Amino acid sequence: MKYKHVLLAVNFDANAEYLVMKAAEQARSHDALLSVIHIDPDFTELYEGVREFNPSVYDDSVHSESVREMTALLKEADYPIFKHIFYAGYVEDQIIKAIEEFDVDLLVFGHHKSSWFHQLTMSSSEPLLRKMPCDLLFVRVEN
Repeated sequence: MKYKHVLLAVNFDANAEYLVMKAAEQARSHDALLSVIHIDPDFTELYEGVREFNPSVYDDSVHSESVREMTALLKEADYPIFKHIFYAGYVEDQIIKAIEEFDVDLLVFGHHKSSWFHQLTMSSSEPLLRKMPCDLLFVRVEN
């Protein structure tokens, strides 16, 4: 199967750069669009929902530090970023909205090693698995 649009869900933990590289690798191998979605915790007071970040109309007074940091991180991907999406609100719902709005067919995100019990009962990725409208690629990352 050849993917057309890869979406990376990422935050600012120690694995962010690795995940950006893995997602870019997937997009490159499928000659697909690559988009990135991340939480902007400083923006939740101003807006809830999915927002697309457009660097050509970037305004420091509106966007938070996390958007600037993610923009710098994405420059290291060595692959063009189609959409840079940031969100506030309930993570699973916002990711699914972005997938549907931007016609994503592969979601990539990191997954920490945990017990099967934890994965079934407390995993934040478990609700995504049940509702996901596209394929998923879990990239194993260190704790």
